[in-house]
Amino acid sequence: MDSKSDAELVTAARGGNQQAFGELVLRYQRQIYGLACILLGDRSEAEDIAQEAFLRAWLNCDLLSDPSKFGPWVRRIVFGVSIDWLRAFRPDLFRLSDHEAELVLFAIPASSESALQAMESIELREKVWRAISTLPPRYRLPLTMFHMDGLSHRKVAEAIGVPESTVRSLVTRARQRLEPLLAGYAAEVLPALQDVLREQQLRRAIMLHIVDGESVAGTLREAAVPGEIRTYGDLKYEGPAPAGLDRQSWCNVRAQFLSDKLGFEREDALAYLQASFRTLDAAAKHEEEIVLWLDYRLSDQLILIELLDWFSRSKREESQLSLICVGQYAGIRNFVGLGQLTSDQLTSLLDTRLVVSDAQFRLGSTAWNAFTAPDPKSIERVLQEDTSPLPFLAAALRRHLQQFPSIDNGLSRTERQCLSVLRERGALSAIKLFFAVQQMENPLFMGDLSFFAILYEMASVPHPLIEIENAGQVGSEGDKSSIAHSMIRITDTGLRVFQSQLDHMQLNGINRWLGGVHLTGAAAWRWDDHNRRLVAKSPI
Repeated sequence: MDSKSDAELVTAARGGNQQAFGELVLRYQRQIYGLACILLGDRSEAEDIAQEAFLRAWLNCDLLSDPSKFGPWVRRIVFGVSIDWLRAFRPDLFRLSDHEAELVLFAIPASSESALQAMESIELREKVWRAISTLPPRYRLPLTMFHMDGLSHRKVAEAIGVPESTVRSLVTRARQRLEPLLAGYAAEVLPALQDVLREQQLRRAIMLHIVDGESVAGTLREAAVPGEIRTYGDLKYEGPAPAGLDRQSWCNVRAQFLSDKLGFEREDALAYLQASFRTLDAAAKHEEEIVLWLDYRLSDQLILIELLDWFSRSKREESQLSLICVGQYAGIRNFVGLGQLTSDQLTSLLDTRLVVSDAQFRLGSTAWNAFTAPDPKSIERVLQEDTSPLPFLAAALRRHLQQFPSIDNGLSRTERQCLSVLRERGALSAIKLFFAVQQMENPLFMGDLSFFAILYEMASVPHPLIEIENAGQVGSEGDKSSIAHSMIRITDTGLRVFQSQLDHMQLNGINRWLGGVHLTGAAAWRWDDHNRRLVAKSPI
Protein backbone atom coordinates (compact mmCIF):
# COMPACT_ATOMS: atom_id res chain seq x y z
CA MET A 1 0.00 0.00 0.00
CA ASP A 2 3.05 2.27 0.00
CA SER A 3 2.08 3.76 -3.35
CA LYS A 4 -1.41 4.75 -2.23
CA SER A 5 -2.20 8.33 -1.27
CA ASP A 6 -3.54 9.37 2.11
CA ALA A 7 -6.93 10.01 0.51
CA GLU A 8 -7.08 6.47 -0.91
CA LEU A 9 -6.10 4.95 2.42
CA VAL A 10 -8.66 7.04 4.34
CA THR A 11 -11.37 5.97 1.88
CA ALA A 12 -10.43 2.32 2.37
CA ALA A 13 -10.33 2.75 6.15
CA ARG A 14 -13.81 4.22 6.10
CA GLY A 15 -14.94 0.94 4.57
CA GLY A 16 -13.50 -0.96 7.53
CA ASN A 17 -10.10 -1.78 6.04
CA GLN A 18 -7.87 -1.95 9.12
CA GLN A 19 -4.78 -2.65 7.04
CA ALA A 20 -5.27 0.68 5.22
CA PHE A 21 -5.56 2.53 8.51
CA GLY A 22 -2.51 0.67 9.76
CA GLU A 23 -0.56 2.09 6.83
CA LEU A 24 -1.68 5.60 7.83
CA VAL A 25 -0.47 4.93 11.37
CA LEU A 26 2.93 3.82 10.03
CA ARG A 27 3.19 6.97 7.94
CA TYR A 28 2.43 9.36 10.79
CA GLN A 29 3.30 7.58 14.03
CA ARG A 30 6.76 9.15 14.25
CA GLN A 31 5.35 12.65 13.72
CA ILE A 32 2.50 12.13 16.16
CA TYR A 33 4.69 10.52 18.81
CA GLY A 34 7.29 13.26 18.39
CA LEU A 35 4.66 15.96 18.69
CA ALA A 36 3.27 14.35 21.84
CA CYS A 37 6.81 14.23 23.27
CA ILE A 38 7.26 17.92 22.54
CA LEU A 39 3.96 18.83 24.17
CA LEU A 40 4.24 16.56 27.23
CA GLY A 41 7.98 16.18 27.78
CA ASP A 42 7.32 12.58 28.85
CA ARG A 43 8.12 9.72 26.44
CA SER A 44 6.02 7.14 28.26
CA GLU A 45 2.94 9.36 28.39
CA ALA A 46 3.58 10.42 24.78
CA GLU A 47 3.20 6.79 23.65
CA ASP A 48 -0.20 6.56 25.33
CA ILE A 49 -1.30 9.93 23.97
CA ALA A 50 -0.24 8.99 20.43
CA GLN A 51 -2.19 5.73 20.65
CA GLU A 52 -5.25 7.62 21.91
CA ALA A 53 -4.98 10.10 19.03
CA PHE A 54 -4.87 7.33 16.42
CA LEU A 55 -7.76 5.53 18.11
CA ARG A 56 -9.88 8.69 17.93
CA ALA A 57 -8.88 9.12 14.28
CA TRP A 58 -9.96 5.54 13.50
CA LEU A 59 -13.32 5.97 15.23
CA ASN A 60 -14.02 9.31 13.54
CA CYS A 61 -12.43 8.97 10.10
CA ASP A 62 -15.89 9.30 8.49
CA LEU A 63 -15.94 12.90 9.73
CA LEU A 64 -12.77 13.99 7.91
CA SER A 65 -14.15 16.18 5.11
CA ASP A 66 -10.98 16.08 2.99
CA PRO A 67 -9.30 12.64 3.13
CA SER A 68 -6.09 14.10 1.68
CA LYS A 69 -5.61 16.14 4.88
CA PHE A 70 -5.29 13.19 7.25
CA GLY A 71 -1.90 14.41 8.52
CA PRO A 72 -3.00 17.90 9.70
CA TRP A 73 -6.19 16.38 11.07
CA VAL A 74 -4.50 13.77 13.25
CA ARG A 75 -2.02 16.40 14.46
CA ARG A 76 -4.97 18.48 15.68
CA ILE A 77 -6.30 15.44 17.48
CA VAL A 78 -3.01 14.85 19.33
CA PHE A 79 -2.96 18.55 20.28
CA GLY A 80 -6.36 18.20 21.91
CA VAL A 81 -5.54 14.96 23.71
CA SER A 82 -2.24 16.38 24.97
CA ILE A 83 -3.83 19.57 26.28
CA ASP A 84 -6.48 17.54 28.10
CA TRP A 85 -3.71 15.51 29.77
CA LEU A 86 -1.75 18.61 30.80
CA ARG A 87 -4.84 20.25 32.25
CA ALA A 88 -5.52 17.14 34.32
CA PHE A 89 -2.01 16.28 35.49
CA ARG A 90 0.04 19.49 35.20
CA PRO A 91 -2.39 22.27 36.22
CA ASP A 92 0.37 24.50 37.68
CA LEU A 93 2.66 24.27 34.67
CA PHE A 94 2.20 27.87 33.51
CA ARG A 95 2.05 29.66 36.84
CA LEU A 96 4.55 32.51 36.40
CA SER A 97 5.14 35.35 38.80
CA ASP A 98 4.53 38.85 37.48
CA HIS A 99 8.25 39.58 37.89
CA GLU A 100 9.30 36.61 35.76
CA ALA A 101 6.73 37.42 33.10
CA GLU A 102 8.10 40.96 32.93
CA LEU A 103 11.64 39.61 32.50
CA VAL A 104 10.44 37.53 29.57
CA LEU A 105 8.68 40.42 27.88
CA PHE A 106 11.85 42.49 27.89
CA ALA A 107 14.02 39.50 26.88
CA ILE A 108 16.17 39.66 30.02
CA PRO A 109 17.91 36.29 30.41
CA ALA A 110 16.93 34.26 33.45
CA SER A 111 19.60 33.97 36.14
CA SER A 112 19.91 30.19 35.87
CA GLU A 113 21.04 28.18 32.88
CA SER A 114 18.13 26.71 30.94
CA ALA A 115 17.93 23.18 29.55
CA LEU A 116 18.20 24.65 26.06
CA GLN A 117 21.45 26.46 26.90
CA ALA A 118 22.92 23.24 28.23
CA MET A 119 21.88 21.44 25.08
CA GLU A 120 23.83 23.86 22.83
CA SER A 121 27.08 22.10 23.70
CA ILE A 122 26.04 18.66 22.33
CA GLU A 123 25.36 17.30 18.89
CA LEU A 124 21.64 17.34 18.04
CA ARG A 125 20.66 13.99 16.63
CA GLU A 126 17.15 15.01 15.68
CA LYS A 127 17.80 18.74 15.55
CA VAL A 128 14.49 20.58 15.78
CA TRP A 129 12.57 17.81 17.50
CA ARG A 130 15.19 17.47 20.16
CA ALA A 131 15.62 21.22 20.51
CA ILE A 132 11.98 21.92 21.12
CA SER A 133 11.52 18.89 23.35
CA THR A 134 14.34 20.19 25.59
CA LEU A 135 12.70 23.56 26.12
CA PRO A 136 11.21 23.99 29.58
CA PRO A 137 7.65 22.62 29.45
CA ARG A 138 6.04 25.99 30.10
CA TYR A 139 7.68 27.38 26.91
CA ARG A 140 7.32 24.28 24.77
CA LEU A 141 3.53 24.01 24.65
CA PRO A 142 2.66 27.68 23.96
CA LEU A 143 5.35 27.86 21.25
CA THR A 144 4.03 24.77 19.50
CA MET A 145 0.38 25.78 19.76
CA PHE A 146 1.10 29.30 18.49
CA HIS A 147 3.34 28.37 15.56
CA MET A 148 2.36 24.86 14.53
CA ASP A 149 -1.36 24.93 15.24
CA GLY A 150 -1.74 28.57 14.16
CA LEU A 151 -3.69 29.64 17.26
CA SER A 152 -3.75 33.26 18.37
CA HIS A 153 -2.17 34.35 21.67
CA ARG A 154 -5.68 34.71 23.09
CA LYS A 155 -6.72 31.19 22.08
CA VAL A 156 -3.51 29.70 23.50
CA ALA A 157 -4.17 31.59 26.73
CA GLU A 158 -7.68 30.17 26.94
CA ALA A 159 -6.42 26.64 26.23
CA ILE A 160 -3.80 26.56 28.99
CA GLY A 161 -5.56 28.84 31.45
CA VAL A 162 -3.22 31.83 31.77
CA PRO A 163 -3.37 35.55 30.87
CA GLU A 164 -2.69 36.50 27.26
CA SER A 165 0.30 38.60 28.31
CA THR A 166 1.89 35.50 29.84
CA VAL A 167 1.46 33.57 26.58
CA ARG A 168 3.14 36.39 24.65
CA SER A 169 6.01 36.29 27.11
CA LEU A 170 6.43 32.53 26.87
CA VAL A 171 6.29 32.42 23.08
CA THR A 172 8.75 35.31 22.77
CA ARG A 173 11.29 33.76 25.09
CA ALA A 174 11.02 30.29 23.53
CA ARG A 175 11.47 31.70 20.03
CA GLN A 176 14.48 33.78 21.04
CA ARG A 177 16.17 30.73 22.53
CA LEU A 178 15.47 28.55 19.48
CA GLU A 179 16.39 30.90 16.63
CA PRO A 180 20.18 31.06 17.13
CA LEU A 181 20.39 27.37 17.86
CA LEU A 182 18.58 26.28 14.70
CA ALA A 183 19.93 28.88 12.30
CA GLY A 184 22.35 26.39 10.74
CA TYR A 185 19.75 23.71 10.20
CA ALA A 186 17.19 25.51 8.05
CA ALA A 187 17.61 23.12 5.12
CA GLU A 188 17.41 20.02 7.31
CA VAL A 189 14.31 20.75 9.35
CA LEU A 190 11.97 17.79 9.45
CA PRO A 191 8.92 18.34 7.22
CA ALA A 192 6.53 17.74 10.07
CA LEU A 193 7.97 20.68 12.03
CA GLN A 194 8.66 23.21 9.30
CA ASP A 195 5.76 25.35 10.44
CA VAL A 196 7.10 25.56 14.00
CA LEU A 197 9.96 27.85 12.98
CA ARG A 198 7.99 30.45 11.12
CA GLU A 199 4.67 32.24 11.31
CA GLN A 200 1.91 30.19 9.75
CA GLN A 201 1.09 31.37 6.24
CA LEU A 202 -2.51 31.15 7.35
CA ARG A 203 -1.87 33.83 9.97
CA ARG A 204 -0.22 36.16 7.49
CA ALA A 205 -2.88 35.85 4.84
CA ILE A 206 -5.49 38.55 4.51
CA MET A 207 -8.68 36.53 4.31
CA LEU A 208 -12.32 37.45 3.84
CA HIS A 209 -14.78 35.11 5.55
CA ILE A 210 -18.43 35.06 4.45
CA VAL A 211 -20.96 33.44 6.79
CA ASP A 212 -24.75 33.12 6.77
CA GLY A 213 -25.58 35.34 9.74
CA GLU A 214 -24.47 37.15 12.86
CA SER A 215 -24.64 34.05 15.05
CA VAL A 216 -21.81 32.33 13.20
CA ALA A 217 -20.05 35.65 12.57
CA GLY A 218 -19.93 36.46 16.28
CA THR A 219 -18.54 33.05 17.22
CA LEU A 220 -15.99 33.21 14.43
CA ARG A 221 -14.80 36.58 15.69
CA GLU A 222 -14.31 35.04 19.13
CA ALA A 223 -12.17 32.38 17.45
CA ALA A 224 -9.80 35.10 16.26
CA VAL A 225 -9.34 33.57 12.81
CA PRO A 226 -7.25 35.83 10.59
CA GLY A 227 -9.09 38.20 8.29
CA GLU A 228 -12.37 40.06 7.98
CA ILE A 229 -15.74 38.44 8.72
CA ARG A 230 -18.90 39.46 6.86
CA THR A 231 -22.43 38.10 6.58
CA TYR A 232 -24.55 37.17 3.59
CA GLY A 233 -28.03 36.12 4.62
CA ASP A 234 -31.73 36.10 3.67
CA LEU A 235 -33.96 33.02 3.84
CA LYS A 236 -34.49 32.54 0.14
CA TYR A 237 -36.53 29.36 0.50
CA GLU A 238 -39.40 31.66 1.44
CA GLY A 239 -40.93 34.40 -0.66
CA PRO A 240 -40.13 35.74 -4.13
CA ALA A 241 -36.70 35.08 -5.64
CA PRO A 242 -37.32 35.71 -9.34
CA ALA A 243 -34.54 35.94 -11.91
CA GLY A 244 -33.70 39.14 -13.75
CA LEU A 245 -33.95 41.73 -10.95
CA ASP A 246 -31.30 44.37 -10.43
CA ARG A 247 -29.94 44.98 -6.93
CA GLN A 248 -32.43 47.67 -5.91
CA SER A 249 -35.44 45.78 -7.28
CA TRP A 250 -34.34 42.60 -5.51
CA CYS A 251 -34.02 44.44 -2.19
CA ASN A 252 -37.43 46.06 -2.61
CA VAL A 253 -39.17 42.79 -3.48
CA ARG A 254 -37.55 40.83 -0.67
CA ALA A 255 -38.01 43.63 1.89
CA GLN A 256 -41.71 43.82 1.10
CA PHE A 257 -42.06 40.08 1.65
CA LEU A 258 -40.16 40.15 4.95
CA SER A 259 -42.36 43.01 6.08
CA ASP A 260 -45.69 41.53 4.96
CA LYS A 261 -45.16 37.91 5.96
CA LEU A 262 -42.68 37.94 8.84
CA GLY A 263 -43.47 41.26 10.48
CA PHE A 264 -40.13 43.01 9.90
CA GLU A 265 -40.07 46.77 9.70
CA ARG A 266 -39.53 47.46 6.03
CA GLU A 267 -36.57 49.75 6.64
CA ASP A 268 -34.94 47.13 8.86
CA ALA A 269 -35.47 44.51 6.16
CA LEU A 270 -33.90 46.79 3.54
CA ALA A 271 -30.89 47.43 5.76
CA TYR A 272 -30.49 43.69 6.31
CA LEU A 273 -30.56 42.96 2.58
CA GLN A 274 -28.28 45.85 1.66
CA ALA A 275 -25.70 44.60 4.16
CA SER A 276 -25.50 41.38 2.13
CA PHE A 277 -24.80 43.33 -1.04
CA ARG A 278 -22.09 45.28 0.77
CA THR A 279 -20.49 41.92 1.44
CA LEU A 280 -20.45 41.28 -2.30
CA ASP A 281 -18.93 44.72 -2.85
CA ALA A 282 -16.17 43.83 -0.39
CA ALA A 283 -15.62 40.50 -2.13
CA ALA A 284 -15.35 42.21 -5.50
CA LYS A 285 -12.45 44.33 -4.20
CA HIS A 286 -10.74 41.58 -2.22
CA GLU A 287 -7.52 40.29 -3.78
CA GLU A 288 -6.68 37.51 -1.31
CA GLU A 289 -8.46 34.33 -0.26
CA ILE A 290 -12.23 34.38 0.32
CA VAL A 291 -13.71 31.60 2.47
CA LEU A 292 -17.40 30.63 2.44
CA TRP A 293 -18.62 29.06 5.72
CA LEU A 294 -21.88 27.16 5.16
CA ASP A 295 -23.64 23.93 6.10
CA TYR A 296 -26.10 21.41 4.72
CA ARG A 297 -29.43 23.13 5.41
CA LEU A 298 -31.55 24.38 2.50
CA SER A 299 -31.11 28.01 3.56
CA ASP A 300 -27.32 27.70 3.37
CA GLN A 301 -27.35 25.66 0.18
CA LEU A 302 -29.33 28.41 -1.53
CA ILE A 303 -26.82 30.99 -0.31
CA LEU A 304 -24.06 28.76 -1.64
CA ILE A 305 -25.43 28.38 -5.16
CA GLU A 306 -26.26 32.08 -5.35
CA LEU A 307 -22.73 33.04 -4.33
CA LEU A 308 -21.17 30.52 -6.70
CA ASP A 309 -23.25 31.97 -9.52
CA TRP A 310 -22.19 35.50 -8.56
CA PHE A 311 -18.49 34.58 -8.28
CA SER A 312 -18.61 32.66 -11.57
CA ARG A 313 -19.77 35.86 -13.31
CA SER A 314 -17.27 38.11 -11.51
CA LYS A 315 -13.66 38.67 -12.39
CA ARG A 316 -11.71 36.65 -9.83
CA GLU A 317 -8.20 36.59 -11.32
CA GLU A 318 -6.43 37.84 -8.20
CA SER A 319 -8.25 35.95 -5.45
CA GLN A 320 -9.03 32.41 -4.41
CA LEU A 321 -12.48 31.20 -3.36
CA SER A 322 -12.49 28.42 -0.76
CA LEU A 323 -15.40 26.55 0.77
CA ILE A 324 -16.16 25.05 4.17
CA CYS A 325 -19.47 23.19 3.96
CA VAL A 326 -20.31 20.54 6.55
CA GLY A 327 -23.18 18.26 7.42
CA GLN A 328 -21.78 16.88 10.67
CA TYR A 329 -19.16 17.51 13.32
CA ALA A 330 -17.15 14.96 15.29
CA GLY A 331 -18.61 14.39 18.74
CA ILE A 332 -21.94 16.13 18.05
CA ARG A 333 -24.68 13.58 17.62
CA ASN A 334 -27.43 15.91 16.41
CA PHE A 335 -25.64 18.45 14.27
CA VAL A 336 -28.00 21.24 13.19
CA GLY A 337 -25.61 23.76 11.63
CA LEU A 338 -22.53 25.92 12.08
CA GLY A 339 -24.37 28.16 14.53
CA GLN A 340 -24.26 25.28 16.99
CA LEU A 341 -20.44 25.19 17.14
CA THR A 342 -18.11 26.88 19.61
CA SER A 343 -15.25 29.15 18.58
CA ASP A 344 -12.74 26.31 19.02
CA GLN A 345 -14.86 23.98 16.91
CA LEU A 346 -15.18 26.55 14.14
CA THR A 347 -11.43 27.17 14.24
CA SER A 348 -10.81 23.45 13.73
CA LEU A 349 -12.73 23.60 10.44
CA LEU A 350 -10.52 26.26 8.87
CA ASP A 351 -7.88 23.77 7.74
CA THR A 352 -10.56 21.64 6.05
CA ARG A 353 -11.44 24.32 3.51
CA LEU A 354 -11.07 23.41 -0.16
CA VAL A 355 -10.60 25.61 -3.20
CA VAL A 356 -13.86 25.81 -5.16
CA SER A 357 -13.56 23.75 -8.33
CA ASP A 358 -14.78 24.55 -11.83
CA ALA A 359 -17.38 21.79 -11.46
CA GLN A 360 -18.72 23.44 -8.31
CA PHE A 361 -18.91 26.83 -10.01
CA ARG A 362 -20.83 25.31 -12.94
CA LEU A 363 -23.24 23.35 -10.76
CA GLY A 364 -23.85 26.29 -8.45
CA SER A 365 -24.64 28.62 -11.32
CA THR A 366 -26.92 26.09 -13.02
CA ALA A 367 -28.77 25.35 -9.77
CA TRP A 368 -29.25 29.04 -8.92
CA ASN A 369 -30.66 29.78 -12.37
CA ALA A 370 -33.03 26.82 -11.95
CA PHE A 371 -34.14 27.96 -8.49
CA THR A 372 -34.99 31.45 -9.72
CA ALA A 373 -36.68 30.26 -12.93
CA PRO A 374 -40.50 30.51 -13.27
CA ASP A 375 -40.65 26.82 -14.29
CA PRO A 376 -39.87 24.52 -11.33
CA LYS A 377 -39.10 21.67 -13.70
CA SER A 378 -35.73 23.38 -14.11
CA ILE A 379 -34.85 22.17 -10.60
CA GLU A 380 -35.79 18.62 -11.48
CA ARG A 381 -33.48 18.78 -14.47
CA VAL A 382 -30.63 19.77 -12.16
CA LEU A 383 -31.43 16.80 -9.93
CA GLN A 384 -31.20 14.47 -12.92
CA GLU A 385 -27.59 15.52 -13.46
CA ASP A 386 -24.48 14.80 -11.36
CA THR A 387 -24.72 16.91 -8.20
CA SER A 388 -21.77 15.27 -6.39
CA PRO A 389 -19.55 18.40 -6.60
CA LEU A 390 -21.94 19.94 -4.04
CA PRO A 391 -22.85 16.90 -1.94
CA PHE A 392 -25.67 18.49 0.11
CA LEU A 393 -27.40 20.26 -2.77
CA ALA A 394 -29.64 17.46 -4.08
CA ALA A 395 -31.28 16.76 -0.72
CA ALA A 396 -31.78 20.49 -0.13
CA LEU A 397 -33.45 21.07 -3.50
CA ARG A 398 -35.73 18.02 -3.03
CA ARG A 399 -36.80 19.45 0.31
CA HIS A 400 -37.58 22.72 -1.45
CA LEU A 401 -39.80 20.91 -3.97
CA GLN A 402 -41.70 19.28 -1.11
CA GLN A 403 -42.98 22.73 -0.15
CA PHE A 404 -45.08 22.74 -3.32
CA PRO A 405 -48.72 21.77 -2.68
CA SER A 406 -49.23 18.03 -2.60
CA ILE A 407 -51.11 16.38 -5.43
CA ASP A 408 -53.10 14.48 -2.76
CA ASN A 409 -54.53 17.33 -0.68
CA GLY A 410 -52.81 20.62 -1.57
CA LEU A 411 -50.69 20.71 1.59
CA SER A 412 -47.00 21.54 1.65
CA ARG A 413 -44.79 19.18 3.64
CA THR A 414 -44.58 21.67 6.51
CA GLU A 415 -48.39 22.11 6.59
CA ARG A 416 -48.92 18.35 6.47
CA GLN A 417 -46.49 17.80 9.35
CA CYS A 418 -48.27 20.45 11.43
CA LEU A 419 -51.63 18.76 10.98
CA SER A 420 -50.13 15.33 11.60
CA VAL A 421 -48.71 16.38 14.98
CA LEU A 422 -51.93 18.12 16.02
CA ARG A 423 -54.03 15.11 15.04
CA GLU A 424 -51.81 12.74 17.03
CA ARG A 425 -51.10 14.88 20.09
CA GLY A 426 -53.99 17.29 20.32
CA ALA A 427 -53.69 21.02 20.98
CA LEU A 428 -50.16 22.36 21.49
CA SER A 429 -48.59 25.76 21.96
CA ALA A 430 -47.10 27.15 18.78
CA ILE A 431 -43.57 26.83 20.10
CA LYS A 432 -44.06 23.19 21.14
CA LEU A 433 -45.61 22.47 17.77
CA PHE A 434 -42.58 24.06 16.11
CA PHE A 435 -40.16 21.79 17.96
CA ALA A 436 -42.30 18.72 17.26
CA VAL A 437 -42.37 19.47 13.53
CA GLN A 438 -38.64 20.20 13.40
CA GLN A 439 -38.00 16.75 14.84
CA MET A 440 -39.52 15.44 11.62
CA GLU A 441 -36.89 17.29 9.59
CA ASN A 442 -33.30 16.32 8.90
CA PRO A 443 -31.65 18.74 8.55
CA LEU A 444 -33.66 21.43 10.32
CA PHE A 445 -35.70 23.30 7.76
CA MET A 446 -36.73 26.69 9.08
CA GLY A 447 -36.68 29.02 12.05
CA ASP A 448 -39.53 29.62 14.46
CA LEU A 449 -40.56 32.98 12.98
CA SER A 450 -41.02 31.48 9.52
CA PHE A 451 -42.95 28.60 11.05
CA PHE A 452 -45.27 30.94 12.98
CA ALA A 453 -46.00 32.82 9.77
CA ILE A 454 -47.11 29.55 8.16
CA LEU A 455 -49.36 28.82 11.15
CA TYR A 456 -50.92 32.24 10.87
CA GLU A 457 -51.59 31.68 7.18
CA MET A 458 -53.18 28.26 7.84
CA ALA A 459 -55.52 29.91 10.35
CA SER A 460 -56.36 32.97 8.22
CA VAL A 461 -57.59 31.35 4.99
CA PRO A 462 -61.35 31.27 4.15
CA HIS A 463 -61.59 27.68 5.40
CA PRO A 464 -59.06 27.51 8.27
CA LEU A 465 -57.04 24.35 8.80
CA ILE A 466 -56.12 25.27 12.37
CA GLU A 467 -57.30 27.56 15.14
CA ILE A 468 -54.91 29.85 17.02
CA GLU A 469 -55.86 30.92 20.50
CA ASN A 470 -56.13 34.74 20.65
CA ALA A 471 -55.22 34.93 16.95
CA GLY A 472 -56.98 38.28 16.71
CA GLN A 473 -54.17 39.84 18.71
CA VAL A 474 -51.81 39.21 15.77
CA GLY A 475 -52.65 41.41 12.80
CA SER A 476 -51.51 40.71 9.27
CA GLU A 477 -48.70 43.24 9.78
CA GLY A 478 -47.89 42.08 13.32
CA ASP A 479 -44.98 40.18 14.81
CA LYS A 480 -45.84 36.52 14.28
CA SER A 481 -43.68 35.50 17.23
CA SER A 482 -46.43 36.79 19.53
CA ILE A 483 -48.32 33.52 18.96
CA ALA A 484 -45.46 31.43 20.35
CA HIS A 485 -47.37 30.47 23.50
CA SER A 486 -50.85 30.44 21.97
CA MET A 487 -52.55 27.05 21.76
CA ILE A 488 -52.97 25.60 18.26
CA ARG A 489 -55.79 23.17 17.39
CA ILE A 490 -56.67 21.34 14.21
CA THR A 491 -60.10 22.15 12.74
CA ASP A 492 -62.55 19.69 11.24
CA THR A 493 -61.65 21.09 7.83
CA GLY A 494 -57.97 20.66 8.61
CA LEU A 495 -58.54 17.03 9.56
CA ARG A 496 -60.47 16.31 6.36
CA VAL A 497 -57.78 17.97 4.27
CA PHE A 498 -55.08 15.98 6.05
CA GLN A 499 -57.03 12.80 5.28
CA SER A 500 -57.20 13.90 1.60
CA GLN A 501 -60.99 14.16 1.67
CA LEU A 502 -60.69 17.83 0.70
CA ASP A 503 -58.10 19.81 -1.25
CA HIS A 504 -56.56 22.80 0.49
CA MET A 505 -55.92 24.60 -2.82
CA GLN A 506 -59.45 24.08 -4.07
CA LEU A 507 -60.86 25.36 -0.78
CA ASN A 508 -58.56 28.29 -0.10
CA GLY A 509 -56.43 28.96 -3.16
CA ILE A 510 -52.83 30.11 -2.86
CA ASN A 511 -50.67 33.16 -3.37
CA ARG A 512 -47.15 31.99 -2.61
CA TRP A 513 -43.68 32.34 -4.06
CA LEU A 514 -41.24 29.44 -4.01
CA GLY A 515 -38.02 30.72 -5.52
CA GLY A 516 -38.84 31.99 -8.99
CA VAL A 517 -42.25 30.27 -9.11
CA HIS A 518 -45.37 32.26 -8.24
CA LEU A 519 -48.18 29.91 -7.22
CA THR A 520 -51.67 31.39 -7.48
CA GLY A 521 -55.25 30.18 -7.54
CA ALA A 522 -55.49 26.41 -7.13
CA ALA A 523 -51.75 26.00 -7.95
CA ALA A 524 -50.73 24.72 -11.33
CA TRP A 525 -47.74 22.85 -9.90
CA ARG A 526 -48.14 20.03 -7.39
CA TRP A 527 -45.74 17.70 -5.64
CA ASP A 528 -46.26 13.96 -6.18
CA ASP A 529 -44.59 12.46 -3.12
CA HIS A 530 -45.12 8.88 -4.23
CA ASN A 531 -43.23 9.39 -7.49
CA ARG A 532 -40.96 12.11 -6.07
CA ARG A 533 -41.64 14.60 -8.82
CA LEU A 534 -43.60 17.71 -9.74
CA VAL A 535 -46.71 17.45 -11.87
CA ALA A 536 -48.80 20.08 -13.61
CA LYS A 537 -52.37 20.12 -12.36
CA SER A 538 -55.00 22.14 -14.18
CA PRO A 539 -57.55 24.00 -12.06
CA ILE A 540 -60.87 22.20 -11.72
